[in-house]
Amino acid sequence: MERPELINISKKSFISVVAILLVLMIFAGVMTLLIPQGSYARDAGGGIIPDSFIYAADPVSYPFWRWFIAPVTILFSTDALNVIMISLFLLILGGTFSLMDKTGGIRVMIQKLIDKFQTKKYVLLRLVILVFMMFGAFFGIFEESVALLPIMIMLSLSLGWDTMTGIGMCLLAAGFGFASGITNPFSVGIASEFAGISVLSGVWYRLIVFVIMYLLLSTFLVIYAKRIEKNPSLSPTFKEDEKKTKDFDLLSDQMPKNAGLIFKSYTTMFAVVLLVIILTGVLELTGLLSISAIPIIAIAFLVGGLISGVLITKNLKQTGKMFLGGALSVAPAVLLIFMAASVKHIIESGMIMDTILYYLANLLSGKSPIVGLLLIYALVLLIEFAIGSSSAKAFLVMPLLVPLVPLIGISNELAILAFVFGDGYTNVIFPTNGVLLIGLSIASISYPKWFKFTILLQLATLAVTVLMLVIGVWIGY
Repeated sequence: MERPELINISKKSFISVVAILLVLMIFAGVMTLLIPQGSYARDAGGGIIPDSFIYAADPVSYPFWRWFIAPVTILFSTDALNVIMISLFLLILGGTFSLMDKTGGIRVMIQKLIDKFQTKKYVLLRLVILVFMMFGAFFGIFEESVALLPIMIMLSLSLGWDTMTGIGMCLLAAGFGFASGITNPFSVGIASEFAGISVLSGVWYRLIVFVIMYLLLSTFLVIYAKRIEKNPSLSPTFKEDEKKTKDFDLLSDQMPKNAGLIFKSYTTMFAVVLLVIILTGVLELTGLLSISAIPIIAIAFLVGGLISGVLITKNLKQTGKMFLGGALSVAPAVLLIFMAASVKHIIESGMIMDTILYYLANLLSGKSPIVGLLLIYALVLLIEFAIGSSSAKAFLVMPLLVPLVPLIGISNELAILAFVFGDGYTNVIFPTNGVLLIGLSIASISYPKWFKFTILLQLATLAVTVLMLVIGVWIGY
């Protein structure tokens, strides 16, 4: 009997996400009919010039049938390269992890971790969460965390937990770290540049935020994992996890005969990939890397995976077949990525994005510091639903916010903190975020299940972040 693919998108979860995204695309299309078209003037760098908004004198028609072909027309937009890049990254991950699983790499690496932390598994859980959060907070690593998601899910199942815990200790942790933004170059870095201040300005308060959010997330996941360990049937993925455990024989004591070679090959691959992630993060933080790190990391996985596969199987054709099978197993998720990106594409094609920004910016005029600050938070949250990219939002929003900050009576550092909060935490709950869709697809989890699992955490996060902003006003941060 042929071994099933490690990453395999279930029909049920795929259909549910397609339905949600289709509704969002239609909603975006309806907005293009209700909101008047308009635009801001842009500077040479593409940033918005404040007070330059004008309504369109001759509105351009955007017919409703174009809403439904947006996943195709996006290929001719400025977002095309980014969407294609993320899609290829997903296919390469699918192929690489299929190779790792079918050559015994997943089994060997997880067994090593279990042997080391079997009696200290909650220490391991908190440590993994901390590592992923630190990568997100310092280097802005979020998308890249998907690369390790299959291993984290298998590790979670091996330790007696479930798929939700695996996603939580990896993707959720990376998202929370990204949103806590200590020196995140994609949010704090770009926003600080627009505000004309150092990326380290006010960093002490963001460090406090990071510690608080780490304690919140790690406590949430530890409590949840202990509950699932005590009664596995309480897990929303109980049936699916039973099948995964059976399919991949996680509890077997049998190790491959060439376990030593397998471990050395794949640990070397991950060491190189980790080094690439750190180097690209440092280069992005210092401004020496102006392109996305995703293609570089994808190439590292592709080359490292294929070399490791050939070393273990001694057969190039067999290695290629395993890789192709894994890539094809995640191919349906490419459609989800294109549909998610289409929401923003429809709003921009209907020429209402700048109008929405204009309306929201006007709400801030003349408000008290606390009200104005919370409106900034809400503004970024709203835009985040359509635009997941931190850098894209910074270029859109920060030129509008910077002139308004002194009028509201708050500091640039506090406005940046509100921007970072609005930009990040909802990356792991908004269904328009492509990275979240990739993660759920890899885990074969439907969006409604994920929403139910994380909604209380998100509400707690909202309460804590609002409190931190209000305290920031009180202490004059």
